[in-house]
Amino acid sequence: MEISQKRGAATTRYVFHDDRVDYAFKNSSVNRSFSVQYTDISRDRQGLTERSVWFRNVGFLWLGLGLLLLAMSLQRGEFGQGALWAVLGAGCLLAYYGYPTCYRIIPCDKGNLLILDHDASADRIESEIVQRRMAQFRSEYDFFPESESPKQWRNRFAWLHREGALSDEELQARLATVVAHEQPGVVADPVPEHRTLN
Repeated sequence: MEISQKRGAATTRYVFHDDRVDYAFKNSSVNRSFSVQYTDISRDRQGLTERSVWFRNVGFLWLGLGLLLLAMSLQRGEFGQGALWAVLGAGCLLAYYGYPTCYRIIPCDKGNLLILDHDASADRIESEIVQRRMAQFRSEYDFFPESESPKQWRNRFAWLHREGALSDEELQARLATVVAHEQPGVVADPVPEHRTLN
């Protein structure tokens, strides 16, 4: 599954595989790509708003020049000289403040995954990452290794819960199974079968 985004000079590309996502980002100054497993992606979320400094600098310059020329022409009893520069400068400042590039930032072991936050594709990308991340955590760690103690099982499932791979109810079910293992008379809800570590 592939999702691509574009806004101005910035483009992102996400290719989702069963065990990893291939990520690519490019703008006027950066071009990078890497692959990362879903379990190496953080639950943290950050935001970034980026604006073109060129529009700001040129906007103030042209607006100032236009206003200066306009004031000089008014002193001479004329009107209109410099108005074009003022309009162009105001347009650049409008683009600077009104057309930012907003990102959702998802940290991972290899850097940051940037999602262009301007349309519904941002939600699709983040949702896909969250679902596949949770599925990979559960596939790789949601079981009862026979080599571990009940205390290690509790730590394992508490960690999965912190990582968002287990809901509150699922955590309680796993802990009840740990208790049932320690106290054979206790009955717990069925959970993934015991497996040994690979």
